Amino acid sequence: MNDAPASPDLAALSLALITSRHSVSPKRLVAPGPGAAQLQALVEAAGCAPDHELLRPWRLLRIADTQRDALADVFEAALLERVPEADANARGMAREKAYRAPVLLLAVARLLPAHEDVPESERYVALGAALQNLLLAAHGQGYAAMLTSGHALRTAHFERAFGLREGERAACFVSIGTPTGVKRRQRPSAHELIADWAPPGLR
Repeated sequence: MNDAPASPDLAALSLALITSRHSVSPKRLVAPGPGAAQLQALVEAAGCAPDHELLRPWRLLRIADTQRDALADVFEAALLERVPEADANARGMAREKAYRAPVLLLAVARLLPAHEDVPESERYVALGAALQNLLLAAHGQGYAAMLTSGHALRTAHFERAFGLREGERAACFVSIGTPTGVKRRQRPSAHELIADWAPPGLR
């Protein structure tokens, strides 16, 4: 095991990669997207995330280009499950979401089998770490990406359409592609995110 500290160059590269990454709306992601070998590398990067007890508490599903019409059907049906009176415009907007971004993945959280040392919250943390690895790796490849969710993912029709098993929850979609524009938002400063702990009796 190598306990040597990271080189200054690696530390600088890591911070540069992390701090320069921005989410880009799926509407602004166009072809080309990652090829098969690149996508494999992204998934392997996700697999490097922390995984307490090696439970693999998440999995990814890829929606192929030839499956976008079927996904549009799922989005429309999920909308009608929630809003039976949805008009043609709303249904069209729901369907349109299926055709955004050249690479589209669904992230699924796996909450079973239960483990006394790994609560559900920790499994979601593991999934979040995996997704951040994937986002950073995509950024390093020159692509942009974004995580999106929505009401559709929480419908019974969506769960059936994606064959979710007992204890599985659809967490979000991952859209990846070439950005046509980046809307940068202001990042919080460190002092807004961290404070010193005050032990009981000293607060």
